[in-house]
Amino acid sequence: MKKCFLGLLILLPVFWGLGCAGTPSPATGTIDASRFGIISPYSGIDWEAYGQYKAALHVHTKRSDGRNTLAEMIEEHYAQGFDILAITDHNVVNSDWVSGADALTQARYDEIAMGVGRDGRGMLRIPLANEQSRGQHLNTFFADFNNARGDTLAGNIERVERLGGLSHINHPGRYTGGRIPGVEGVDASNSPGTVQRYVDKFMGFPSLVGMEIMNRQDVDSINDRILWDNILRRTVPQGRFVWGFSNDDSHSAKAVGPSFNVFVMPANTVDNFRAAMVYGRFFAVARVARRELGQAFVGSGPVPVVRNIVVDDDAASITITAEHYTGIDWIYGGNVIVRGNTVNVAEHQHEIGSYVRANIIGPGGISFTQPFGVVRE
Repeated sequence: MKKCFLGLLILLPVFWGLGCAGTPSPATGTIDASRFGIISPYSGIDWEAYGQYKAALHVHTKRSDGRNTLAEMIEEHYAQGFDILAITDHNVVNSDWVSGADALTQARYDEIAMGVGRDGRGMLRIPLANEQSRGQHLNTFFADFNNARGDTLAGNIERVERLGGLSHINHPGRYTGGRIPGVEGVDASNSPGTVQRYVDKFMGFPSLVGMEIMNRQDVDSINDRILWDNILRRTVPQGRFVWGFSNDDSHSAKAVGPSFNVFVMPANTVDNFRAAMVYGRFFAVARVARRELGQAFVGSGPVPVVRNIVVDDDAASITITAEHYTGIDWIYGGNVIVRGNTVNVAEHQHEIGSYVRANIIGPGGISFTQPFGVVRE
C-alpha cells in the first residue's frame, strides 16, 4: 500500500509536503483505500508515555486592562490545575513573573515551577508573550517586541517571523462580523473575500500557526469555527495546516477556566511546547460552545479527553479512543460527515475534501481535534 509521509519544507514549518497526490477513480464502484493517505498532526505521539498538559495562552492582568494583579492571575491558574501559562497583556512584553510590585516573589515562583502542593506538577511559564493590539489583535510568543501605533496585523506577523517567534490570530469574529448571532454572522464567516484575506496571511507566514476558534465562552467566536473550516478548505490542499486554539481571554480571576488547550508532549518543557504548537499536537477544549452544544449549555464535570488516535493506512481510517464523552462528530467544511469513533475517508470520499477534523462531545464540554490531512493518489 502506498503511504503518505510528512516532509518538512522549511524551518519550523507548518507547511507539510504531501507525499501522495491525485484523484481517486471510483469507476468500479468499489472502495480502494490504497488510493487515500492521511496526514495526522498527532503522528509519533506515544499515548501511554506522553503527558497531557492544560494550557492558558490568552490572559490579562492589571498591567493592561485586567482586574487582577500578575501574581493573582498566576495563582488562579495554578489553583485550577493549569500546566502552561502565557500572560498576554495588551502591548506588554511579559518577560518574567518576578519583576514588579504586582509579581510573585522568587521563592513563590520556584514553588510553582516545581509543583509544590500539586504532587510535583509544575506550571510552565511561556516567555515573551504579548497580545499585539494595534489593529487586529495577535498573540505573539518567543518574540521580544511590542507593536506601536499605526502597526498592522501583517506587519506584526512579519516581525514575529523575523524574530523567530510564533503567533496566532485572536477572536477573528470581532473583525469579520462573525461575532454577530444568526444569519448575518454566518454570512460574514462565509464571505469569500474575508476568507481569502486570512488565507493570504497563513500562506505568507509559516510562523503564524493558527487562530482562536474559541474565545471568552464563545462570546466573539460563535461563527469562527465556520471561518476556520473555510480557511482549511483553501490552505490544506496547498500543504498548509492552520491550528485551532481555545482561550479564555481572561481579564479577571473569575473568568479563568472555561476555555483552554491540552498539549500532548513527552514532558512539560518550553521546547516541547513550542514544537507541539508548531505541529498541532494539542486539542482545543471548551465548556461552552454555542454553535455545537447550544446557547444555554455549560459543561460540568470532566471534559472529553483523548486517550489514543490510530491512523490505519490500509483502511484509510482514523479512530479516536476517548474518555468522558458521549459522541464524536467528524467534520469537513463545517458539515458533520459521520458520527462515531472512526471515520473512513475512502467510504466518505465524496463528502470529505482535503481534511477532516473531529468534535468530541460530552457532559463536560467539547474537545476539538486539529485537522487531519486527506490526500488522494
